[in-house]
Amino acid sequence: MEAFMDNCKEIQSRIESFEHGNLSLKDEEAFTNHILNCADCREEMEIYYIILYGLEDDNEKRTENSRYSAYLDAFDFTGLVEQKLKDSEAKCLFLRQWTHFTRVRYIFVSTVMVLTALLLIIIKFF
Repeated sequence: MEAFMDNCKEIQSRIESFEHGNLSLKDEEAFTNHILNCADCREEMEIYYIILYGLEDDNEKRTENSRYSAYLDAFDFTGLVEQKLKDSEAKCLFLRQWTHFTRVRYIFVSTVMVLTALLLIIIKFF
């Protein structure tokens, strides 16, 4: 149980980094999965957004985040957290797929280059 709580403390300390997009892909996936499965950490994330957006007098941050403006205007911080987590999952999935595609493409191009070099050697010497 204590190891889980230590993990919660670590995850909660990364909420601000998540908000600013400063987590690596691996860390963001772990963060998102944990927040989706831990009610306490999700509540901490909602509190973070309440403090960040709900208690603010000016609307500068609201105009910067127009994608989430419907949630901010309604003070629906639960919905905001849900949407941010969905967006994070989609982003992580896209980046994983893109990385896989890039690796496959690199292997294909490398294979074609090696086969071309072998073909040139065979043509030249035989």
